[in-house]
Amino acid sequence: MHVAKLVVITEVKNVPPDILPFVEFKAAVEERALDPEERVAVLVIDTTTSYIPFFLADAGGISRIEEMLAAQDAVLSPEARAALAQHLNA
Repeated sequence: MHVAKLVVITEVKNVPPDILPFVEFKAAVEERALDPEERVAVLVIDTTTSYIPFFLADAGGISRIEEMLAAQDAVLSPEARAALAQHLNA
């Protein structure tokens, strides 16, 4: 099992340029238009450069994020889980 660590929680317009292609790809897969003001959480799988974005407006809660990560043989780090829970409950 791999560990997914939190890289950033921010608006799409503030996503670092080297990570933005991952966010754009995820939006394309979901057939959604990117809103620069939309909040996104970006995770990275430990020891890789595999970034996984989640659009917080429709993330579906921590359990849904954990299900999606489990399909990729990954789990949230305790720190990532706490930060995401705080932002999703805000």
